[in-house]
Amino acid sequence: MSSPFYIKIVDGILAGLLGVILMHYSIGVNNITILDLRHIPVILVAFYGGFLPTIISAVVIIIGRFLIDVNFSSYVALYMIAAIAVGAGLIVRYMKGGPWKRWTALLLYSQLIFSAALYIVVDDYSTVLDYALFHIVSTLIGGYLTLYFVDYIRKTSERYYQYKENAQRDALTGIYNVRSFDAHYNRIVKEAIEENETCAICLIDVDHFKQINDTYGHQAGDEVLKQLAELLSRLTRSGDILSRNGGEEFSLLLPKCTVEHAKEIAGRVREAVFKQGFLLPDQTKLQLSVSIGVSAFNPVEEKGEALFHDADEALYKAKQNGRNIVCTSWECSYK
Repeated sequence: MSSPFYIKIVDGILAGLLGVILMHYSIGVNNITILDLRHIPVILVAFYGGFLPTIISAVVIIIGRFLIDVNFSSYVALYMIAAIAVGAGLIVRYMKGGPWKRWTALLLYSQLIFSAALYIVVDDYSTVLDYALFHIVSTLIGGYLTLYFVDYIRKTSERYYQYKENAQRDALTGIYNVRSFDAHYNRIVKEAIEENETCAICLIDVDHFKQINDTYGHQAGDEVLKQLAELLSRLTRSGDILSRNGGEEFSLLLPKCTVEHAKEIAGRVREAVFKQGFLLPDQTKLQLSVSIGVSAFNPVEEKGEALFHDADEALYKAKQNGRNIVCTSWECSYK
């Protein structure tokens, strides 16, 4: 229901084309009348997408019916499919209850309209009663099987994308994990080389994190990491890549960023962390500090693998020079 406008238009057209195909696999009742399952795609897009794709599918099916033949039956079919589309849209919008209950209502309503149309176009309804009963059974069986398989496919797709997303995210903090970091690192360096742009990286390490685990327990340490990840996420620019590289180490990939700008960002991160009070599960408030190593990549002068190595060296330098500072390979800043 929340899909973009163009998706609903495409779905309506596709459902309409499926309805046209189903008309070509029909039962001929007489010289001008056919029975088929063209209404199933109409109520299906109503069920998932609401009014817009339903009306579009109905229009496509009406056009397809007139291309097959223009006669009294085709005009009845026009009103029939229009009534199904409008009624299906109303049922989906206003009817309460679970999905199978609403789908049953859609099947019964569409079949009722179809049966009424058949009654109008044949002279003696008793002569086509076998066809009508077969059509009702086909609608119910085909309709329930359709929803079952569509629902199965949708749930399978949702699980796939969820698993794919989980594989890219750190389970504790929800930010990117080290596997995603490697992929984004290679991409950003490659783009920097192709576009002849600089890029930078900040490696962020929590100072004395082992003491937090030893003093307050691993649950408290996990809570600190989650709150830190939330804080770092608020401090990043659009397009920056924040990852947890393992343990208490985080990384911030900065595309199209000079070393001076990266140092400014790192300085704001260090200051924000130091000023933030981190609340432990036992309501203890804790002050943290981080050490940050900064490096930038110049595609004219360097190779891509030097970017991470230089940042790692700068982080080690920050640890050796008292922590709670930002360092590059040539200097450290306490502000």
